[in-house]
Amino acid sequence: MRILIIGLAFLAFAAPAHADGLISELRGGVVAQGWGGQGVDKEQGAAVNGEIVFRSPDFLSVLLAPRPVVGATIAFDSDATSQIYAGLDWRFDLTDRFYVNGGVGGALHNGETAPFDPAIDTGRQGHTVFLGCRALFRLSADAGFRVTERLNASVYWAHLSNANLCTPNEGLDNLGLRLGWTF
Repeated sequence: MRILIIGLAFLAFAAPAHADGLISELRGGVVAQGWGGQGVDKEQGAAVNGEIVFRSPDFLSVLLAPRPVVGATIAFDSDATSQIYAGLDWRFDLTDRFYVNGGVGGALHNGETAPFDPAIDTGRQGHTVFLGCRALFRLSADAGFRVTERLNASVYWAHLSNANLCTPNEGLDNLGLRLGWTF
């Protein structure tokens, strides 16, 4: 039910912006959490990911015209980390069909920031990534294939980290599959 509500909110937000030509692409899919970094085998489970990718404004042309992105990754397990994020995304075409994306930005999450005391917090299962800060840096990448002129499919990776600005800094990596619709 939570996923349905999130999906409807996502579409409700995107529809007016698309009508004005602001949206370049909508992307969504499923990810597995805990792929890589120190968080491996600590936070496992699935999550749903969705993004709104906006057209690059003219003033960003000096940075190779990245597209602004806002998105969310919502974990299925209530003990796993969910996040909202914003950033910039660069797409590079390798061929007419194949492309890669790279992105940077920031995220806010609901995961653990410091190791918990099992005597106090008995609800957690002890397989938690400790992310140090509530606000984190975010890196992402896609390797994709254009199925049609508008539909694309990609393998997606995202990394959250505090870049050692807080302790601890275990980081969290997500790996998944997404579909995108280009306008």
